[in-house]
Amino acid sequence: MKKILKDEKFQDILLKAALVMTILILILVLSTGCNNAKAVSIDASSSAIGAIAFDGNLGVFGSNTSGPSLVKVNVIGYLNKSGKEMNLTLTNTDTSETQELQISDNGTFSFPDTLDPGANFTIALGTYTGGQNCTLTGNSGKAGLVAASKVDCERNLAVFGTWFSGSTPVMNLFQVNQKTSTVVGTPMFFSTSAGVPMLDLVWSGSKYLAVWTATGGTIKARFLDIEHTAIGSDITVAGLVSTGPGAKISTLSSAYNPDLDEFVVVFVEFGGSTSFSNLVRYIRIHSDGTLVGSPTDIKSISGAIGTTFGYSDVIWDGSKYITAFEDHDNNTDDVPNNYVTVFRFTNGAASQINQLFLSSGTGSTGAVLPVGSAGAAYPKFVRTSSDIWLFYNRSNLDVSGNSIDSSLMEWRNLAGAPAQVRKDTNPNGCHPSGTGFQTYVPSPGNIGSRVLLGYDLRCTQGSSLFFDVYHAPLNSTNGGLGAVTNYSGSMLGMNFTLGSSTTCRTSRCYTSAGALGDGVYIFDPNFDGSTNTFYSIKLSSPGNSVDFPVQTSIQ
Repeated sequence: MKKILKDEKFQDILLKAALVMTILILILVLSTGCNNAKAVSIDASSSAIGAIAFDGNLGVFGSNTSGPSLVKVNVIGYLNKSGKEMNLTLTNTDTSETQELQISDNGTFSFPDTLDPGANFTIALGTYTGGQNCTLTGNSGKAGLVAASKVDCERNLAVFGTWFSGSTPVMNLFQVNQKTSTVVGTPMFFSTSAGVPMLDLVWSGSKYLAVWTATGGTIKARFLDIEHTAIGSDITVAGLVSTGPGAKISTLSSAYNPDLDEFVVVFVEFGGSTSFSNLVRYIRIHSDGTLVGSPTDIKSISGAIGTTFGYSDVIWDGSKYITAFEDHDNNTDDVPNNYVTVFRFTNGAASQINQLFLSSGTGSTGAVLPVGSAGAAYPKFVRTSSDIWLFYNRSNLDVSGNSIDSSLMEWRNLAGAPAQVRKDTNPNGCHPSGTGFQTYVPSPGNIGSRVLLGYDLRCTQGSSLFFDVYHAPLNSTNGGLGAVTNYSGSMLGMNFTLGSSTTCRTSRCYTSAGALGDGVYIFDPNFDGSTNTFYSIKLSSPGNSVDFPVQTSIQ
């Protein structure tokens, strides 16, 4: 009985002590202000001490604003590639005090000084590395009560284009802000030249390489930073081997190799005489602009045989360069045959992977639209996160050698048989048999494993021209095309469109193309290929009409 009484007394003492402790805490809270205090629930399994230690907030009976705090900014997609940091200014609108923050990378950053809980602030985005568009969201709020502000950046589009103004080819590089649909600054002029110049443009992740035929016998290159400012002087990449009177460099293509931080240019030389060979060659370029050795032959054929080479493309597959080019076998021992010939190389001699048969007959041999479409392949690579795709044209001829129709072909991972992904027997009412030609000119772009296949479909019937730009999504599992959209016909009316090139960014794709007699455009297709918007980056002026043929390369 005595033990029970002692236990009851002890429990009574504990309860009284807890009651006193609770009263003291309430007095403390009331004396310091409790408007921001978080309610504490004390049930049968709780203790006052436990409630003090774990009130579910920051600190003991802490408020929603737990004291002075830093204001944070989250930066996404910023490219500080020209040494110019992003500048942000924070203003405490309660005190008018300001502080600066300079950012040179992506991530989450804090302004240097804390603000009192609940202080009102605004953030202003100042200067940053050009060549990109940066948008600030969440630029105002109360300290400690809002999430980090966000700066989202995207590199501007670069469009390298050539077209004929009357009889003179003109070559310019445009910088385009795709968020505002405007040309930034003045286009960079490159050259005018006789004949049909060829060009290509590559973005390495830190700089551009523009390559072009300055004359029929010389390839030039120019490095540019993200702001489209030239880095150093123009580079002479290659010249002719042949001294034949009709010798020329007829086509070229380029690619960037991120593993070796270098570029490669593949080009075709027409010897112009039976005394000189026709060649497909390559040259590698260090990222500092120095050439890696001298041009190396990929394939060489005696000019006396008559075999010529046409359009090409090249890509880095992760271990080697892969190039595909039109191979017009005009050997006199049999009928002329046309192929897409595929080689692999890193340095030194290249090795042949395959020859994909196109058709018999003559065809495209360089930077001209084909008189006949038998050998016109226009090969184009795209490398996704899982595959390498090669797209090209293959035409179907009648017994007289005239084009009946064409097929858009794909070859996946350089293995197995190529597959037909598109065939138009009467595009836009055009039937070329006996009177014209028909070709596909592919221009794929990708986001991860997804591919948006853009392409020109060029068809002539007599004197009628039907040249339009199309888009369709590619099924990365089975290689099939989704819904096909004629992207130019409904928008540009009777103007025929060609010279398209497609690139994709983090969320959507863009295509550049020229419209005869009208201008140069950027098409902005939805990824499923459907129409979204389009806008001009160059409009023709009286007496200075964009003429035929137009080439573009977009990055």
